[in-house]
Amino acid sequence: ESVENAIDSELKSNGVDIAASSNSHQPLSPPRNNASAETTVTVSQSSQEPAETVPETSNKPEGERLCELMCSKGLRRYICGNISHRAKLMEEIPAALKLAKEPAKFVLECIGKFYLQGRKAYSKDSPMISARQVSLLILESFLLMPDPGKGKLKIESSVKDEAEMAAVAWKKRLMGEGGLAVAEQIDARGLLLLIACYGVPSDFRSMDLLDLIRTSGSNEIVGALRRSPFLAPMIS
Repeated sequence: ESVENAIDSELKSNGVDIAASSNSHQPLSPPRNNASAETTVTVSQSSQEPAETVPETSNKPEGERLCELMCSKGLRRYICGNISHRAKLMEEIPAALKLAKEPAKFVLECIGKFYLQGRKAYSKDSPMISARQVSLLILESFLLMPDPGKGKLKIESSVKDEAEMAAVAWKKRLMGEGGLAVAEQIDARGLLLLIACYGVPSDFRSMDLLDLIRTSGSNEIVGALRRSPFLAPMIS
């Protein structure tokens, strides 16, 4: 602007018609204006470009996602990490298990073979205690799973056979440690929940069931036990 003003002043002092000579100094300002116009166009065009596509994040709770994927290790880690929030887990996991393609098979995969480990593996402050608590919570959640429909939840014969072998092996270990009547509460509860979920093997006597009910603290899980299609009809 100062350059243009200086030129205008010089032209006036020399008696030159400014209007007539405007073409002589008009090009001084366009570079700035053109640059501004170019910038405006560039910004305008960039604003019309589509925003970068960001992968949509699932809003599903972690428990539901892991059950849908049938990821047994992932679900165990998730529950173990939140085991102190039992009430929250007992609201989430039963409904989440229903989303698994094969809930009965998935639950059996989740509990693994921890039941073969003897009483000494679960001494005070042992990290194995929380692992066993996770398995018991999953079994209880399976019994509390929302009604899948008019019919009972279908359990494949192979899954049922595997669960029966697990129950028999579990009982055998407890008998070797002194019997069901003196079993640790967490052990008795786990075995009771297992047979409530998958069926009572033929070599379990009525007294065996009574011992498990007495030593398992069954009053704490009575809501789940009452939903068992196998155990409830056998006990008044």
